[in-house]
Amino acid sequence: MDKKNLVFAAYCVSSALQDVTRLQAERLTHLNIAFGVVENNLINADSFYENRYYIDQIRSYNPNLQILISTGGGGAMGHGEATKPENLEAFVKSTMDIVRDLELDGIDCDWEFPCNTGHMEEKEQHVQLMYAYRRELDKYEKERGKKCWLTIAAAAWDKYLKNTDVKKVAEVLDFINLMTYDIRDAAWAENYTGHHTNLYSPKNCFYPDSIDLCVEKYHDIGIPYDKIVIGAAFYSHRWNGVPDVNHGMNQKVDVPCIYGPSYTAIYHIYENGGEYVKYWDDDAKAPWLFNGDSFITYDDPMSMKYKAEYVLKKGVRGIMYWEHSYDKTGLLFDAIYDNLFKD
Repeated sequence: MDKKNLVFAAYCVSSALQDVTRLQAERLTHLNIAFGVVENNLINADSFYENRYYIDQIRSYNPNLQILISTGGGGAMGHGEATKPENLEAFVKSTMDIVRDLELDGIDCDWEFPCNTGHMEEKEQHVQLMYAYRRELDKYEKERGKKCWLTIAAAAWDKYLKNTDVKKVAEVLDFINLMTYDIRDAAWAENYTGHHTNLYSPKNCFYPDSIDLCVEKYHDIGIPYDKIVIGAAFYSHRWNGVPDVNHGMNQKVDVPCIYGPSYTAIYHIYENGGEYVKYWDDDAKAPWLFNGDSFITYDDPMSMKYKAEYVLKKGVRGIMYWEHSYDKTGLLFDAIYDNLFKD
């Protein structure tokens, strides 16, 4: 992969845009602002307008930064109804009106997830939405004389591949933001502790899930490596009530995991507070914390280094991360950038 074409993309909620520094804006290639909310079969971006000052400020820091509206989001409902044939045109127009008005550079569709509620017609609706977005973005591209981008956030689960026609959708996408965090497809339901954004499969664990395995699954169905952007996490997952065995790794727990601390808190409190011990899985290229009861899985600068090296070796398009405000130290951001664009 030519480094001029590498993607270094941030997801940042609109209320946290003020956290994007000048240097970070200069180093990013794409900024996905979250979220344009699906509401009454249209996209509502009120929070974007409330923070328009920061959008303009970030653009002034780096006029070459590609700024996209990310629509939908985790647990968001509404795409299924909004993209029915009778609603699709108005839905697409509402998104494009925002893109034009805010002079954005494209759309990142984060439909989580087609067919999740059993409505299998959403598989085709997802395709039609992407093709409609592409047509309208191509028109806008000609109007403004500057490229318009279309991407999606895609899950790393087998279920997602069954419920979407990713290969067909990819034909009109610039790249796919592969959410290679929360990737433990089988292990979530079984409540086993383990990594949630590991680069390679752990040994002797309940689950095989990994970033590399997910990339290969997408590639096997026809997605070129250079249309895949892997995901990194600035947040953690946590299990409480974990047996004090094997430093908490691969243990059956009675209750599901919860979202854990941000990397900011992990760095300042959990790694250096004396209560937790930090461990490193050299097979998976991932860290974890354990205090005899609570298990925390997360990314650190070393795991980011390995992710960046993987991108360069594998030839995938780049790295994106969720979410910018969860690391106020800047250490994870710098680890990605320094290793992705190193000489």
